[in-house]
Amino acid sequence: MLSYTLRRILAVIPTLLILIVICFYLMRLAPGGPFTSEKPLPDAVMKNVLERYGLDEPLHVQLWTYMKNILLHFDFGPSFAQKDRTVNDVISHGFPVTITYGFWSAVFVLLCGIPLGVIAALRHNSFWDYTMTGLAIFSQIFPNFVLAPLMVLLFTLWLGLLPGGGWNGGQWAYIVMPAIALGTSYMASVARLTRGSMLETLNSPFIRTARAKGLPERTIIWRHALKPALLPTIAYMSPVFVYMITGSVFIDVFFSTGGIGQDFIDGAYSRDYSMLLGLAILYSVLTFALNLAVDLIYAWIDPKVRAGL
Repeated sequence: MLSYTLRRILAVIPTLLILIVICFYLMRLAPGGPFTSEKPLPDAVMKNVLERYGLDEPLHVQLWTYMKNILLHFDFGPSFAQKDRTVNDVISHGFPVTITYGFWSAVFVLLCGIPLGVIAALRHNSFWDYTMTGLAIFSQIFPNFVLAPLMVLLFTLWLGLLPGGGWNGGQWAYIVMPAIALGTSYMASVARLTRGSMLETLNSPFIRTARAKGLPERTIIWRHALKPALLPTIAYMSPVFVYMITGSVFIDVFFSTGGIGQDFIDGAYSRDYSMLLGLAILYSVLTFALNLAVDLIYAWIDPKVRAGL
């Protein structure tokens, strides 16, 4: 297992370096720039600004300087749009907020989606199956930009139970609605995926053998059927968690959480190269880390994968 983990980590490093190079050149080669505006700056002022941020150097020199700062100092550079702030400052302020409600949203997805799928599979073609499937489909038709205003209308304006926005240090009352609004549609997908996988597992030969041996149904489900049935769900959750983090822009804006989603959009509008590249690297590292974690969990659950390590 240790050698497998090291091989995966070593494979990530060149992939990440290639990704940084590609993103760097794509952003620089796009028309316009961070200091381009409808009213052009005087040539002398523009020259000083470009020199201040090192944008007057050739692209390969800028890339070498950027890579050196990242690898040696973990420094993503200054923000071109937000004065007196660095990309590291923005990430250190906004990423803990986004990762917090993203984590609890993933917990909500798993704790609700998996039981719904298991119940639907165990009560196949029954009232409970139709009810759970209908609930999953119903929740999937509400994207977060529709569900979030409805939740604020219900729980804030009508019932007065939860605050309609803000963060306030990450108290529970401020996490509930962003987490649910972000994870509801994914919860429906997890429920349907778990249901289909559980049905397939329950019809497998080893389950029929366990029943023929007279094992209790509870033991068959919990000890023999559930673990292999969850393998597709676990593999699905790795990209989903990244999607929830990168797709949390509306949640950040609507609930005013202070996460990095708004900074990513502002950076795109203002052509803030360092901000966009820093957040892209952050998302890439998060994707690689989660994929590695899921692969290790997958190997821990599936004996066939462990045997092939």
